[in-house]
Amino acid sequence: MLRVQLVVLIISLFVTGFIVEQVRRRRLAVEYSLIWIVAGMGMIVLSLWKDGIEYIADLMGIYYAPSAIFVIFGILVFVLCVHFSLEISRLSSNNRVLVQRIALLEDDLKSLEENSADPENKPFCKDV
Repeated sequence: MLRVQLVVLIISLFVTGFIVEQVRRRRLAVEYSLIWIVAGMGMIVLSLWKDGIEYIADLMGIYYAPSAIFVIFGILVFVLCVHFSLEISRLSSNNRVLVQRIALLEDDLKSLEENSADPENKPFCKDV
């Protein structure tokens, strides 16, 4: 095994292990970790498969094989950006709904406090 392959394998294992540990400690949600775990596994496969990057470069029509790595990482970054944009949009929409619900609850609480402070609106109590 070449030294470069060994270094990439060790880094790939470290990154994948780090992501799994963050999920285990509940610092990273599982749905966000899947992309990183797939990327780590892909790096592990490419580090073990000696001519893998050349094969992928040939499939993509790239003559200089290391350029294929940049294309792959560019695609990965694009997928991450789209995924996080969708997640931010969903969270923004949920946040807007929650703010509206809180405003309605505060209005209801304010009207209840006003009604309880008014002595004419107090319920009639009979002595038993």
